[in-house]
Amino acid sequence: MPWREVIRLLLKRKLAVICFGVICVFALVAVSANWIVSDEILREQIGLDETTSLERPYHPPGWYLYLNPDHPHFDKTGVNPETAEALAPMSDEDRNWGFFDARTWHLPLGADIGGVSVLARLVRGVAQAFKIGLIPTIISSIIATIMGLIAGFFGRWVDDLINYLISVLAAIPLLLLLIAFIQAVRESEAIAGMFETFGVTDKANRNLYLVLIVIGLTTWIGLCRLVRAEVLKHKNRDYVHAARALGYGEMRILFKHILPNVMHVVIIFFTLSFVGAVSLEVFLSYVGIGVDPTLQTWGRIITAARSELQRSPSVWWPLAGATVFLFILSLSFSLFGDALRDALDPKLRT
Repeated sequence: MPWREVIRLLLKRKLAVICFGVICVFALVAVSANWIVSDEILREQIGLDETTSLERPYHPPGWYLYLNPDHPHFDKTGVNPETAEALAPMSDEDRNWGFFDARTWHLPLGADIGGVSVLARLVRGVAQAFKIGLIPTIISSIIATIMGLIAGFFGRWVDDLINYLISVLAAIPLLLLLIAFIQAVRESEAIAGMFETFGVTDKANRNLYLVLIVIGLTTWIGLCRLVRAEVLKHKNRDYVHAARALGYGEMRILFKHILPNVMHVVIIFFTLSFVGAVSLEVFLSYVGIGVDPTLQTWGRIITAARSELQRSPSVWWPLAGATVFLFILSLSFSLFGDALRDALDPKLRT
């Protein structure tokens, strides 16, 4: 595959380069999230001090209060932790913060109802988002690519058997299949021992990995059908007949000649599935399947913040922050995936 040509085509699309940069930043944050935000920081609640005098435990973003000096949050007094007496609301003079004042940027995304920095929770959530996006997508892509290649290339009873398996899995609702799989193996000692051999001893993380593996094992149907259809188009083309005439084996023809010509389908599926897996975690958190409440995921943040919108004044910033992070990562993967698909597609390169 002409990777130099692919890179040249990608560099010509500035939006794709920007999206790739955003993905790299998210990936770097995901790798170093535990170092940037330690467990002690997540357990540390924002203390009541003299600089803000607002009701705890929640706290709006500092810049938002700077832009809205008449916001009703200033009327919340809080309680002095030493005397247990209510504090007076901040005076009008004290509300005139400067743009570069420390109070403006002390909590850029505010603190949630538990008094924990929303930005800190979102940074830890980046690491979980990449786990949630990559693990099931890699599993489903590998299974779908191999099954689609075999079904389309060999045909006959092999194709019939794989199509029968696809039809059976497609007839079962994904949510019910996930619930059945998870409930069947969640408390299995054999499954727990298998995870312990890989160093996963925490039950919350073990259940999360189990959900991701089950998702990967049950979401390969769509890509398999696409790969099979592409292989059916390619297996009777001239370059395949030429490879057979040269005496190449079937496995070499399948994986060295046909696979590169259908790889653009796998690439676009991978990027879209990554986005879909991260979004699916939000849904699973909402219905309470597999995702432990103690895990710092964007779905748990959104689920916990949903009820806080009804407060007066509304606590909207945890939901807004998690939604914006999810939107930026999903959009970057989708746009970069489109550009990469165009660069890898042989029909578009000629």
